[in-house]
Amino acid sequence: MPKYQLVEEADIEHKNEYFEVRFTDRRPSLYFTTNEENLETTADAIVGEHATDAGEYHVIPHRKH
Repeated sequence: MPKYQLVEEADIEHKNEYFEVRFTDRRPSLYFTTNEENLETTADAIVGEHATDAGEYHVIPHRKH
């Protein structure tokens, strides 16, 4: 099981790097931080735990400028 921490959208500005699981069915995105190498595996685990009925999604990396 990949290790990750979900992050509230309001707390994102305090993170150096975070990732977004953006769903294609217009549901709100989930944001997370992780040290895992394989983001797709981590995203699969997040969707499996927090959005089991979700359709397709994309993982989008965000880095602080």
